[in-house]
Amino acid sequence: MRSTIIVFAKAPEPGKVKTRLTTLLSAKQAATLHERLVLHTLTTLRDVAKANVELWCAPDSDHPFFRYCQANFPITLHEQQGHDLGNRMWHAMQDVLTRSQHSLIIGTDCPMLEQAHINNSLSALEDGVDCVITPATDGGYVMLGLNKIDPQLFNNIHWGSETVFTETVKRLDALAWRWQQQDALNDIDTPQDLNLLEHIDLPQAVM
Repeated sequence: MRSTIIVFAKAPEPGKVKTRLTTLLSAKQAATLHERLVLHTLTTLRDVAKANVELWCAPDSDHPFFRYCQANFPITLHEQQGHDLGNRMWHAMQDVLTRSQHSLIIGTDCPMLEQAHINNSLSALEDGVDCVITPATDGGYVMLGLNKIDPQLFNNIHWGSETVFTETVKRLDALAWRWQQQDALNDIDTPQDLNLLEHIDLPQAVM
């Protein structure tokens, strides 16, 4: 397959996911929401005909939830490796780009990410841009697509801050890469973001 979509996800363990929501939700409720967001993401990707989908798991791929995902979606499981988010993304993208011509990496925090966004990004990569990036409204990004890779895009970025997107595009410009920006989308990270879910039909939890 010419294109591969990498989905980064943590196991839905209470107290280890969506911790910024626990001022409003219990740790269990936050973990359940995380699980539902993962399922929503995989459901969105299920009918993207242009690409393989790989679920890159943390801390490993042995959690029953990941095994459920493997059994119910056309995906393969892989384990994240690295000491920080940038290192883990670098490892995954580098690995995939040895097997695919184009790669997209996404998380599971953006239920507003639709098939049209995915297909537009894949089309941009097929048209020859080196990178396509979808900003998050909080200053990060929700999707990064690459035709080639350089460690400068992942090293010493202030992950989780409002400067991730601007830091990344500065490095793209320094590399003199051809890159394209898509429309910004909202992540679900804080209690204030929860109202964005009112009109989104998330799958029910399975664990």
